Amino acid sequence: MAITAQYSPDVFTLVPMSALSKHHFESHPIWSEHYDFEERKEIVAWGINPKWLASELDRIHTGNDHCAYPILRPYPLPERMRLYIHARITSKDGRKFVGHVMNEDASVLSIFINEDEFCFSRNGILGDLNDKELTRMAVALGCSPVGLFPVAYETDFLDSEDKLIAGVFSLTEDVS
Repeated sequence: MAITAQYSPDVFTLVPMSALSKHHFESHPIWSEHYDFEERKEIVAWGINPKWLASELDRIHTGNDHCAYPILRPYPLPERMRLYIHARITSKDGRKFVGHVMNEDASVLSIFINEDEFCFSRNGILGDLNDKELTRMAVALGCSPVGLFPVAYETDFLDSEDKLIAGVFSLTEDVS
C-alpha cells in the first residue's frame, strides 16, 4: 500500500492571486504567481506531492486569476515572472507599514493597512492610478497624502547580486 503525503496548508498552500493578503505574508514572506509548467518541477523538488499539486492547481487556477504559492526555498531567489516579497515600509513622514514589493527591482509596491491593500507602480503610464490609490490610502489613514511618498522599503532577502532588496519607492520618478 503506497503512502501519499498530505501537505498542511500551514506549510504549502495555493491561493488565488485575488485572495493573497497580509495574512499570507505573515505565514510565508515570499510568494510567486504561477505562470509556467516548469515551476511545477521546482515545487515538487521541495517535497510537494506532484499529484496533489496538479489537483490543487486545477482546482484553484481559474480563468485570469492565477494561483499564488509560497517560495519554500528562497536562497537564491528563484527566477520567476512575478515574485512578491514581504517588505517593511516607512513613509516620508515616518509612518511604519508592512507590505510587499514585486520582484527584486520593486516594480510594484503594495502597502497593507488593516485588511486593505494599496498598490503602486513605477510604470509612469499608471500615474493616474497611483494618484487615485494614494488618495484612497490617505483617506484610510485620515491624513494628507503629501507626507506619504516617497517611501523607504526593506526586505530580508538578497537580490541576484547578493545585495539586500531595499530602496526608495517614489511615485514621481525612480530613485531607487
